[in-house]
Amino acid sequence: MPQRTLTLSEAYQVAELQAAKLIECLGITGPAVDVARLTELPKIEVRMEPRHRMPSLAGFSQWADGRWLIVVNRDGPTGRRRFTLAHEFKHVLDHPSYKVAYKHLGRGDQTKHDQQIELVCNYFAACFLMPRTWVKRAYASGIQDEEALAGLFKVSVEAMHNRLIFLGLIGDDRRPIADYFRADGRLTSARTVAA
Repeated sequence: MPQRTLTLSEAYQVAELQAAKLIECLGITGPAVDVARLTELPKIEVRMEPRHRMPSLAGFSQWADGRWLIVVNRDGPTGRRRFTLAHEFKHVLDHPSYKVAYKHLGRGDQTKHDQQIELVCNYFAACFLMPRTWVKRAYASGIQDEEALAGLFKVSVEAMHNRLIFLGLIGDDRRPIADYFRADGRLTSARTVAA
């Protein structure tokens, strides 16, 4: 993580580089990333909690007792749990420098600032679980069905759909046509750039 303020675009670039470097450092080969390797890292404890203890959360991370605690909702689907673990790990990676790196995100709007950090963490998770080159290679080899790709990468169909859109391999037929012409650049569809 650079020790300077990042633009949102730069934060996305750094997230993708971090994801690629993490895959390399952990010696992970695809196509389904062994996300469980994150649970073996020093000073990381991953705990699963039932939905009734965290009904509105997929997961969270916090520093406690000399180690990082990542808590994941155990009752979510496998793809969601995997994505959540990767997302929360990005918060851990960023912690030493997030106050500097993300200082100007949201341009003074705290809610927007927090949302943009969450989008960056989602993007990291997408890049970690569905690396650009691996997805493109699978797609070019003829695996173009979203469900088949999601199964191959062990992610949700929605996450794979969004990744395929982001990579430009498919169009977003669900996006309202007016979104392409908005002056403020906001999207009205539920889709996020990162997931």
